[in-house]
Amino acid sequence: MLELEKNKNKDDRDNKNLIFRLNRVIGQLEGLKKELNKDPLDQDCVQTFNQLKASINGLKSFGEAYMSEHLEDCLKQNVEIDEILTKLKPVMSSVFKL
Repeated sequence: MLELEKNKNKDDRDNKNLIFRLNRVIGQLEGLKKELNKDPLDQDCVQTFNQLKASINGLKSFGEAYMSEHLEDCLKQNVEIDEILTKLKPVMSSVFKL
């Protein structure tokens, strides 16, 4: 019973960390949107490019963390390993090519 509680606490912490990462990316995207809504002459293109780079990197970082934390759970699902591998391989090969 204690082991189950420890796992739940770890899962809760992991999910909070993932949500924190996502919220940070969402904030960066909102900043981009705000910048694009400005008059083009008032836009800071260097800041916009930096914001774009940060949001892409943040999303990649989120994806890597999500996959590393949840891949084991995915493999424990009641699905054939071959089916999971067939579906995951194309996703894995393309997911970080942003």
